[in-house]
Amino acid sequence: MISKAPARICLFGDHQDYLGLPVIACAINKYMVVEGVPNNTNYLLFTLIDFDQVIKINIDEDFSVLKKGDHIRYVIKTLKKNNIKIDKGYDIKISSDIFINAGISSSSALNVALIGFFLKIFDSKKSSEEFVAELAYQSEVVEQGGSGGRMDQYSVSIGNTIFLETKNAFSYKKISNPFKNFIIANSGVMKKTDLVLKNLKNKTICSIDNIRLNNPNFRLSEISVNDVCKYENQMNKTSFKYFKAAVENHSITQAAYIELKKRNPNLNKLGILMNRHHNILKNDLSITVPLIDKMIDLAIENGAYGAKIIGSGGGGSILILSNEKDENRIIDAMYNIGAKEVVKANVSSGIFSL
Repeated sequence: MISKAPARICLFGDHQDYLGLPVIACAINKYMVVEGVPNNTNYLLFTLIDFDQVIKINIDEDFSVLKKGDHIRYVIKTLKKNNIKIDKGYDIKISSDIFINAGISSSSALNVALIGFFLKIFDSKKSSEEFVAELAYQSEVVEQGGSGGRMDQYSVSIGNTIFLETKNAFSYKKISNPFKNFIIANSGVMKKTDLVLKNLKNKTICSIDNIRLNNPNFRLSEISVNDVCKYENQMNKTSFKYFKAAVENHSITQAAYIELKKRNPNLNKLGILMNRHHNILKNDLSITVPLIDKMIDLAIENGAYGAKIIGSGGGGSILILSNEKDENRIIDAMYNIGAKEVVKANVSSGIFSL
C-alpha cells in the first residue's frame, strides 16, 4: 500500500485563510510518500528514511495526551475520534523530497499522506479528497492547536490549482494555471511557523474585533480597499496596519482570480499582482528576512514576472514566476546569492493511493 501527497505553494492569499478569506494555492510535484505492509502484530513501525529514525507505536496505546508536533500519533488520534479503527500492525516507510520547514507544507503533506494511507486500508469508503483534507486539518490544526487555516491540507489533498473559500461554509474551484514551471528557492533560513502565524493571526483578529465592537454586522470579506480609511479611528496604528493589509491582500487575490479565469491570462499582470502581494507581506506584516528580500529583488532583476515569500514567513522559501528563457539565469542567481536549494516545479494532482 502506497500513499503519496504533494507539497503546496500559495500563489495569492498568504495569511488569509485563518481570517476566512479566499486563497489561490496549488500542489506541486514534490511528494511525501508513505508505504507499508502488514506485520501481523499490534504495532505500527514507522521508518522515517530521511531522518534515519524509527518510531514504534502500539495500536492500543493511550493517545489522549500528546506532544505538539507528534504528527503520526495525532493522525491516529484523529482517526480514532472519527470512528476509524486501526486494528492491525504495519511496517511503514516514510520518505520525501519536499523541503522541510521551508514554507511548502511538508507537515501537511505528511498528515494528508498518512490519513490517506490509513483510510485506504481501514475504511476505503471514506477516502475522498475532501474527507482526507478535513481530517488532516483536524489533526494538524484543531487537535494540535495550530494557528493556520484550511489552505494547506485542502490544497495538498485536492491538488491542482484551486481558489479556496475558507469561510465556515467553505468551497473550492479548480482553475487552470498558465505557468509551465515555477521556481522554488529555499533560503535555508529555518522558519518558526507557529510563532509567526500565532502573532499575525492574533494581531489581525484583534483589529477586526475592535471594529465589530461598533459594527456588529461587519464582514471583512465585504470591505473594499476604498473603505479602509473609514475604520482608522477605531483602532491603534499597529492594528490598523494589519487590518489594512488583510483588506489589500484580499483585493489582490480577487484580482488574480479574475485574471486566472481568462482564456489567456496576462502573465505580466499576474506578476505585478504577486509583487504587490509580497510587498504587503514584507512591509506591513514584516514576515521576510534579509536573504529572502535579496533573493526576491534578484529574481526580478533577472527577468521574473513576479516573486514572493511562501509559507508563514520568518525564513523558508520563495516562489518565482518566470518565462522559460529566464529560468536558468534566475536559478543561477539564487544559488550565487546563497539559496540552499532551488528547483523547477510543476502543478501536481492531489493525494494518490494504491
